[in-house]
Amino acid sequence: MFQFITSQLMFYVAIALVLFVPGYFLLLSTRRKNNFSILEIFTISFGLSIIIVDFLMIILGKSGIGINRLSILSGIIIFCGICCAVFYYFKKEKNEEIVRDELSKKSVVLVLILLFLTIFIKTIYFQDTISPTSTDLGHHMYWSKQIVATGNLPVYEKADIGSDYTIESPKPIADFIIGEHLIFATIALISGKDFISSFPSLVLFLVQIMSILAIFILSREIFKNTKHRDMIAIMSLFLIGPLYALASPQAKFVSGGVIGNAIGNLFIPLAMLFYIKAFSEKKAYLLSLAIFATLGLVYTHHLSTFVFIFATIFALLFFIILNFRTIKFEAKEWLKMFLSPSIISIIILSAAFIFIICVPTYLNSSAIDTAVGTPSKDSRAGITLTQLKTTAGEARFAFAFLGFTLLFFVRKIGKYNQAFLLGWLGILVLMSLKPDLLFIDIPSTRIASYVVFPVAIVAAYAFVRLFALLKAGENKNYLKPLFALLLFFTFMIFIAVDGLRDNSQTLTSNSSIKKSIQTYAASKYLSNHLSESDIVLKDHNYLSGDSWIKLFFMRGYSYPLSRGYFKRYEDETKPREQCTNQMISLPSSPEAQKCFAGTKTNFIMLNPKIDSSQFQRLKNFWQIYASDEVGIFYKKS
Repeated sequence: MFQFITSQLMFYVAIALVLFVPGYFLLLSTRRKNNFSILEIFTISFGLSIIIVDFLMIILGKSGIGINRLSILSGIIIFCGICCAVFYYFKKEKNEEIVRDELSKKSVVLVLILLFLTIFIKTIYFQDTISPTSTDLGHHMYWSKQIVATGNLPVYEKADIGSDYTIESPKPIADFIIGEHLIFATIALISGKDFISSFPSLVLFLVQIMSILAIFILSREIFKNTKHRDMIAIMSLFLIGPLYALASPQAKFVSGGVIGNAIGNLFIPLAMLFYIKAFSEKKAYLLSLAIFATLGLVYTHHLSTFVFIFATIFALLFFIILNFRTIKFEAKEWLKMFLSPSIISIIILSAAFIFIICVPTYLNSSAIDTAVGTPSKDSRAGITLTQLKTTAGEARFAFAFLGFTLLFFVRKIGKYNQAFLLGWLGILVLMSLKPDLLFIDIPSTRIASYVVFPVAIVAAYAFVRLFALLKAGENKNYLKPLFALLLFFTFMIFIAVDGLRDNSQTLTSNSSIKKSIQTYAASKYLSNHLSESDIVLKDHNYLSGDSWIKLFFMRGYSYPLSRGYFKRYEDETKPREQCTNQMISLPSSPEAQKCFAGTKTNFIMLNPKIDSSQFQRLKNFWQIYASDEVGIFYKKS
């Protein structure tokens, strides 16, 4: 019991130290902390902390110091100490006037209620999915565990089976990005938590809750010049929190271990918040934070970075179109801000970090070619409007369409706020429906998942604006009070029913944890009895939690070999190796025999209910492990 309590305390200490403290001290060093509300400080500190710790880990790995508990703790302490020194050094200087904009007590109560409901609904869903079973999370945690095990930054490589039936030399992988793994490795190092536990999913859950708060504070900033600012922000929290709480990119992304998207959905609104505040207030320190947040995004997720770049370009186009007469004056103001010493310094440091210290894995010609160009598959040629409405939620989409139209004619929200919001939503809709117009070769459903956040903000604006018009009509006797109230509740029911229906369809009672536990037990058994020359092949189709098996061996990303989904072997656009399928499906066939000889595979992990019969008939295969969900066969030489 004492060990359990100590372990939990260490985990909470690690969460606070890694995910909140560094960002708070960075804000402190800017001497502008008091210009943010308490909720903004809380949310911003979380996002900045992830970026700071990522960069500290990269520096430790590249410097040769090594990554371990002592070095990362020392790095965090030194960073916080430097921030304190900067704060006290400039403390005597005259600070700008403090403009802290806190929520009213009623708004705080509403926000807390909505957050409680959001966490409650998600927790119901996570009770059977929070354990380590998801495929993507297992792949990601392999690299995080490798950092902890080796004390070095991972080298993203995998070994495939070649045309000569042998295992080829490892080749680089561009799909994984360092920022997806460093934060989990850091928490594991400090807390001592095992990766095969609920801790990775809990961290990802926390990231998602903070991304929802980021949308809330961004909404408050965008509509700060309007009369109903807090109501719009609270409505956006309602639309993105309790409603549609389980759909992609919400709880499904956490349970599925989609780390890059989850963290990207936190960094994008935070970066937009800084850019909007920087250009609106003409503050260089805010622009510095914006560039820093963008750099963090670059090292975390390539698709999120891609989306953010397009959103920024479209925001600039909308700004030029809507403010054509004053664009020369605005451009001079931008130039003045970008030429300030602090901005020049951070741009130079960012460029040096990218091109000298650590080049992101996806910045190569082959990776860029796979994302840019004419769509190569039907799944990359765009989704239908009906599919986009389903992804965004039909009720939210309907109000977002109205809000998007209204935003063209409303200047009260601020020209930068207007441009960013129109550009963000407009480009995502275009990228989802017509990617060929932008020469984008990325799965369209993945792009469409990003539309949820801007849709929630614009839909909230439309709903509150419509309600305000109803109230105004009531006061001018255009509408009877009862009729206005009836319309309001009709709209609320329309939104609530659509969102709750989506949640109910997502909730399932099928838990895979019991099956996964058997997979882990078999993996542990096998890892304790293997020699360096043994090669294992496992099945991805019918084994639960099979992507976590590699964490028991830690002998390379491609170890053990894996039979993938059957459709993978029928891909005409990209010929695939057939060995991993043949060795399990038809182990006695001539092709399978060549594969066994070439790869030297001598252990097979599979589901005995599905695939054991073909091995039990063969004399040169012995079953050495048996449970309800996992069977292991040994091939005699």
